[in-house]
Parts: sequence; C-alpha cells; structure tokens
Amino acid sequence: MSPGNSPQPQRRTWPYAATTVTVLAIQQGWPAQQVITLAVSLLVLIALITSAGRV
Repeated sequence: MSPGNSPQPQRRTWPYAATTVTVLAIQQGWPAQQVITLAVSLLVLIALITSAGRV
C-alpha cells in the first residue's frame, strides 16, 4: 500500500527528534546558551523542511 493511501495519517517525527536531542543536550550538561542555540537551530531546520514540503 502506498503512503498516500494509508488509512493512518503519517506522523511527523521531526518535533520528537528535536525535543529528544535538546533533552539529551541538557542531560549531558551543555551550557544553557549552547542548548538555546541548538534548540533554535533545530526549530529553524524543521520550519525550512516543513515549508519546502509544501511547495
């Protein structure tokens, strides 16, 4: 069965992956400024990927 005909909607895993990476960075003791920079970078990347998928 092709993904377009799937009865279940496709889950977007980007937000979960970004959250996981951010939490791991915090748990590893990264400085707050680096965690913030990482989180912002991941959010921008997700936004770019999402917007590119709509074109």
